[in-house]
Amino acid sequence: MREVDIATAKSQYIPGEAVEGQLVVRCDKEFQYNAIYLAFTGGERTEIVVSSGDSSTTYRDERVYFTDRRDFEGNGVMAPGETQFPFRFLVPDDVPCSYSGKCGWVEYALTGVVEVSWARDPKRKTTIEVRRPMKPPTSQSRSQSIDKDGYPEFDAEVEEDCVCLGNSVKLRFRVARDVKIRGIRAELRTEEHAIAKRQKSKRTWTLVKEYMEEPEIGRDLWMNVELKTHESMPISFEGEIVSNRSSVKVTLDIPWALDKSIVIPIQLGHYAPPSASDEAIRSHGRWSI
Repeated sequence: MREVDIATAKSQYIPGEAVEGQLVVRCDKEFQYNAIYLAFTGGERTEIVVSSGDSSTTYRDERVYFTDRRDFEGNGVMAPGETQFPFRFLVPDDVPCSYSGKCGWVEYALTGVVEVSWARDPKRKTTIEVRRPMKPPTSQSRSQSIDKDGYPEFDAEVEEDCVCLGNSVKLRFRVARDVKIRGIRAELRTEEHAIAKRQKSKRTWTLVKEYMEEPEIGRDLWMNVELKTHESMPISFEGEIVSNRSSVKVTLDIPWALDKSIVIPIQLGHYAPPSASDEAIRSHGRWSI
């Protein structure tokens, strides 16, 4: 038995923070090795599968942000039992948050390897999460409407277009009295764009959805809806080969597939708590929900 494990003090870090832990090598019989090392890497990667008939081709690409390596031992003999090698890496200051999508990823990984001759190298790879709390950008309300014959039959508005994950996206809508609907559907959606070897992928999926039946909807009145987010949702960002954008889609559920929708772009991220003065400015003019 020969195995490698990686133990870290925690699983989540911020840029500039130290990643500390131990590379652990276990075996039940002594064996000779050529080298023992641990690599710390970060970057973007994409994987796009293109199908054609019964066959498919997988295209992959990557952009490396950084690579760091610690060499622990040259060639030698590993004694039976457990041997630990402590390590310490620094997360670079300028890297983006971790991201896990459908065809694209931003990953930070530790890979430990014991090089041996005439056998497969025992190795272990583990990922860590990097979060980059940023100052919230200037947020504002955004609104759109659908008109018919110059008269607004459907309005929608988000209170803030920059939302910290863990908070709610607050929106409101107003439906004209004479519009025939079965209800209103509100969705928080995310859209991923990925590139791999000139192949492009666009994936859209719904993160949160709320539905209001027609009897619950007051006509010509503003109706409030909250779409709750959680910290594991994908952030909005622009990378070299993968990016992610977020939006709120509010739909009039009309019979006979005649739905009408409003889509409002927003940003989702891990934002640092605002200062007291910033919070006072942001609170001015907020709706009462």
